[in-house]
Amino acid sequence: MPLVKATREGLIGKRTASGYIVDTVVPFVALPSVAALRQWIEITNPRTQKRVIAIVLDVGPWNEHDEAYVFGGRQPAAESGPDERGRATNGAGIDLGERVWRALQMDDNELVYWQFLPPALYAPLPPKIA
Repeated sequence: MPLVKATREGLIGKRTASGYIVDTVVPFVALPSVAALRQWIEITNPRTQKRVIAIVLDVGPWNEHDEAYVFGGRQPAAESGPDERGRATNGAGIDLGERVWRALQMDDNELVYWQFLPPALYAPLPPKIA
């Protein structure tokens, strides 16, 4: 489970990479890989011990193709300097939507743990057969 710097997504009213329009209701995050979209994760704030389940609805922060971090267990490329477009980063490996930010009781950008949840934990149940 990676321990990475988390930042607040913000962007209320803007459209994410998945087409979702950012609000304060849906518990969502951004990870730097398109392949992570629509997958569920669990995030833990080690300072408060609060945990939240959220869906990946955006790509970022900073990078869009950091599969070595998202799926390979490496630290985020954003931690080591400029992003893939040459912009200076703040070292964040995950952006948190407003609902997740509040539920984790975040005070500022700080470290969190996150992990993917197995699909069986969130897959819809089959229709009931009479």
